[in-house]
Amino acid sequence: MILPSNRLLLFIALLGIPLFTLLGMQDIPGAAIAIAAVLVLLTLALDAPSALESIRALRVTLPDMTRTSKGRELEIEAVVENPGLRCKLLRIGLPFPRELDCEKPILEFTLKSNTERNLAKWKVRAIERGRLIISQCYLEGTSRFGFWHGRRTVKVNAEIRVYPDLSRERNVLAPLFFRKGAIGVHNVRQIGKGREFEQLRSYVPGDSYDDIFWRGTAKHRSPITKMFQLERTQQLYVAIDASRRSARALDVPGQDAEAGIVAKTQLERFIQAALVLALAAEQQTDKFGLIIFSDTVHRIIPAGGGRGHYDVIRDVLYTLEPRVVSPDYEDAFIHIGNRLRHRSLLLFLTDLGEPWLAEQFVDGVEFIARKHVVLTHMLGQREIQPMFQRGDDVKDDDALYGKLAGQMLWNDLQDTTRVLKQRGVHLTSSLQENLVADVVSEYLKVKKRQLL
Repeated sequence: MILPSNRLLLFIALLGIPLFTLLGMQDIPGAAIAIAAVLVLLTLALDAPSALESIRALRVTLPDMTRTSKGRELEIEAVVENPGLRCKLLRIGLPFPRELDCEKPILEFTLKSNTERNLAKWKVRAIERGRLIISQCYLEGTSRFGFWHGRRTVKVNAEIRVYPDLSRERNVLAPLFFRKGAIGVHNVRQIGKGREFEQLRSYVPGDSYDDIFWRGTAKHRSPITKMFQLERTQQLYVAIDASRRSARALDVPGQDAEAGIVAKTQLERFIQAALVLALAAEQQTDKFGLIIFSDTVHRIIPAGGGRGHYDVIRDVLYTLEPRVVSPDYEDAFIHIGNRLRHRSLLLFLTDLGEPWLAEQFVDGVEFIARKHVVLTHMLGQREIQPMFQRGDDVKDDDALYGKLAGQMLWNDLQDTTRVLKQRGVHLTSSLQENLVADVVSEYLKVKKRQLL
């Protein structure tokens, strides 16, 4: 595409007006003015092709893969190759997706005259997580005399992966769990003698009858005792509910909301909690697995460890989005019962705010609670609390009805908690700013008490 430049418009304004003025004078021959106009138009016509010719051979290369975290600033660097040094002045722009904030998406600079390789750099900020693709680059060159601009679209292939930001969670947990900014959890003192079988030995007076291996005793015709050790490796699975309830918006402070650096939905907080738990499990030498479900089970990643396994977990979670469907807990419990053979800790991150969903969860969770240790965690709301607490200030009828609704929802939640406790399932509700710390604390309590 060829477009007129500001220089051309200014040139026509300065030259065209005097020519038309002279054309109206009788003393000036019209043939001379016509010849001058033809020469000007011919010059402009001959100059036009050079606008596209200057950028036709340009090649643009972007990094194939760029990784960053939400809220972080990054620099995207493009390599512009100018074969033959034909292009002198270049404008280059990238169509950044809305998840990337760039103050200056179009750059204008003079290409080097002594080398074909040039660099163009954009400073951007990632405001949303996800997998972002930049597939086009726009170039604009200038003709030889500067009267025309030539524009061209170049195909590129750049992938930008924006992961959830865990810096705040690490800062919150640092006093309790992390050492000097490193990603690591302190070793947890475990209570008891352990339940993991180690070896057999002959009976020694004082051994508990509960530890006697009766089948081996009958075979050897002498008492045989089983020896146990503390569990070194346990399996932790986090089950994330990605249904419609996980899309509920959270209360975000105004400054953070404008910056776009904090979680705005329940699902984002669930993802952050899962990633921090994966790091905590790695430092406790436990295996971490992931379950994603909504109206069906979308993904089950078997428990594992190591940096490579954490990268797999992170790559699955950073593109996860809520679905406009209701959760099917029964289907999730059936898949878990069929796939998980070893006794594990199951931590469900879900929302039981609707009574019929809570009833469905209660009816089905007993199927897996017989074999596994099941914890359930949900995000609470400040409005859901008992009435007439200290500091309550009810100014009008609307506020009173709001308090009453919060009391009723709180009663339903207490009933659900009590019924789940009878089935061996612990339900905890946390405010969004305390979710990550609370789920890690629950995990460490299970480790300490050796419930597995």
